[in-house]
Amino acid sequence: MAAVGLLVLVGLQVVVGSMAEQEAGDAPASITGPCSRTGDKKACVELLSGIPEARKATTVGPLAELYLQAIANHTTEAKAMATKLLATMKGKGVPPVCLQQCTASVDTLSNALAAFFSASADVNKKYRDLDGFLVGFLKQPPICMSACPIRSCDMEEVTIADKFHQAWKMLGRMTQFSGR
Repeated sequence: MAAVGLLVLVGLQVVVGSMAEQEAGDAPASITGPCSRTGDKKACVELLSGIPEARKATTVGPLAELYLQAIANHTTEAKAMATKLLATMKGKGVPPVCLQQCTASVDTLSNALAAFFSASADVNKKYRDLDGFLVGFLKQPPICMSACPIRSCDMEEVTIADKFHQAWKMLGRMTQFSGR
């Protein structure tokens, strides 16, 4: 779990975007300590300092959950968009391949994250289960990641693919820093 927490600190750059700059001296030790073990301490401190929940964290665990929640938010948004778009296409023939592939990828990731957040109080088990899922899921990039969007995609399909791509990159950072 410590590896996931440390990865969260580096990966939050994607989650939070640009925040108001914070000086390292303004951040609590619960942020500066873990951030000192990342590749870019200053960026890590700036980003985490802008998240109220992160500033209140006393351990790395809550930071990991904030990171995973951000990924879940991307998949939830993409899933809602894909479901709506597929509903409008019902009865109009076969949906475009990228929409089908990205919907399947988003569903898979969304379901795994939902299982993580609804898991029992055994924190170690829920992280092990998620880690087991990610090992297989990230091993072979889904078609949505490797081939979408394509020129024939409309803006909604591009947005769905982009949201999945953002979630994929965030997941990739987690495994990249955990030695996978």
